[in-house]
Amino acid sequence: MPQSGLYIVTLRNREPISVNAHDKRIAHNCISVTYENCKFGKAKALERRKRNYDKTFGSHNVDFHLVAELIDIELAERKVLDNLQKYRVIGRTGRKNEWLERITPQELVAIIIATLRELEIDFVPLVNKFSPHRVD
Repeated sequence: MPQSGLYIVTLRNREPISVNAHDKRIAHNCISVTYENCKFGKAKALERRKRNYDKTFGSHNVDFHLVAELIDIELAERKVLDNLQKYRVIGRTGRKNEWLERITPQELVAIIIATLRELEIDFVPLVNKFSPHRVD
């Protein structure tokens, strides 16, 4: 698994699970998500990030999909999130977060790749089950 890059998470659970289920002190105050949601994110340590999702939602509920390997994950994340505004779930505090609704994983991957190309930054597209056959 590459070290740093962008990923999406899809879930299998039908019953809502708090995005902070691993922390019982705050879990009840956070949004809950199901298989109808997906998440976009960045990580400097992708394997560690995957383990965090497994811990929160249970590994049987989590599908972790690598989308692109790159170094400048901060800029990439900001720009992709800008392009996902209308899909971002609004939490109880009124802030938008990285969990998404009303978008398919295939649409999400397409937006991520298009945004990276638009930025003209170096990245390696990674094939996952939501990737188009050709991403170059």
